[in-house]
Amino acid sequence: MRIRVYNLIVLALVLFATVLAAETPTDSEASREYQIKAAFLYNFIKFVDWPSETSDSSKPIIIGIIGKDPFGGAFEPMKDKPAKERKVIVKWFKGLDELEKSSQMDKSGKHPQIDDIRECNLLFICSSEKEKLKETMDLLKDRSVLTVADMHGFLEAGGIVNFVIEENKVGFEINVAAAKQAKLEIRSNLLRLAKRIVGEDVAKKP
Repeated sequence: MRIRVYNLIVLALVLFATVLAAETPTDSEASREYQIKAAFLYNFIKFVDWPSETSDSSKPIIIGIIGKDPFGGAFEPMKDKPAKERKVIVKWFKGLDELEKSSQMDKSGKHPQIDDIRECNLLFICSSEKEKLKETMDLLKDRSVLTVADMHGFLEAGGIVNFVIEENKVGFEINVAAAKQAKLEIRSNLLRLAKRIVGEDVAKKP
């Protein structure tokens, strides 16, 4: 019971911080939006469970950003803040087109950063990657990666979490079937905050 109450309190604090960020007059609309989204990405980690084989406490939790980065310095407030008693790091990757054309490919024709993308725990796919979305999703199809984006049709393309804007507020929608396929368990108290849920409801853990 205490754990459940704690989780709900954390979610309430995230929402409160979101409101504060949205009301900061010195930031542009775009920067405020992505400050909020960065905070959500960090907090998603706390309410998603990865398979035990990918939950080595000695390794950091990796948030990856692929494509033309819209976040800027939005992750600075989360710098050095752990989640699930693990260090959280953010990695930025060029778009898939640029990586595939890069001269840094090895003799087998693979780019070392492609493997790094597959090692992410959470991957935010920027809207600049919409034309390469299928290739990106195929790259991750056998990996337990929480895929997140803010583009129309992302859930239908197999993505797990998609940000939406409703009444000038940032919200999100969830594809629980895609999460199950990636062997991820999304906790019910996060599902309750989703604006839309698609797929079979498999989350039973509070």
